[in-house]
Amino acid sequence: MAPAPARLVLVTPPDFDPADFARQLSDALQTAETAAVILDLSSDDPALWRRSAEMLCPIAQEHGAAFLLHDHPGLVREVGADGVHVTQGAAAVESAMGALKPDLIVGAGDCTTRHAAMLLGEGQPDYVLLGRLDHEGDIPATFNLVEWWSELFQIPCVALCADDWTSVEDAVSAGADFVALRDLVWNEPAGVTDAVARAAAIAERVREEAA
Repeated sequence: MAPAPARLVLVTPPDFDPADFARQLSDALQTAETAAVILDLSSDDPALWRRSAEMLCPIAQEHGAAFLLHDHPGLVREVGADGVHVTQGAAAVESAMGALKPDLIVGAGDCTTRHAAMLLGEGQPDYVLLGRLDHEGDIPATFNLVEWWSELFQIPCVALCADDWTSVEDAVSAGADFVALRDLVWNEPAGVTDAVARAAAIAERVREEAA
């Protein structure tokens, strides 16, 4: 039986106008099946997080995508989100799981080494994100790290991709369950729909080649 193709996860830009970005997000989600949207803002202003979540969360959910907040577990239930993406270490993952499980999603992230990934995996989150979300420039997951995780662990891995298409193909080929995309989608000159369609096509092609 052929493996399922890697699914897409979209990470928001760190800065955007919620009304304008809502249209972009809707276009992206209509183009291909997307597993989740992670709201990741550069601002620490709770009002901005609430306003952005309240505008974007229904759009994601209407298209069948889980809506996750980056490191804001306390806002998850308030804004109707589906869970949280935690990047502040194993203790923060444990705290979020105590507050949100079993009904909501708790993912763990920002792993660039095997040791860091294993520490987060010990808490049994819903997934582990390999790579690092960074407002100054995301650090993508390496092929070797994704391949190592996918061969040894049952917890799904999300591979963060960089701003080039080679990183998407490498992540899918290495066995990622999900590929997380940010600049590659939102900065695509041809538009977000072309970018999302291309990512989905890569995932499907690699699946077919592995069959």
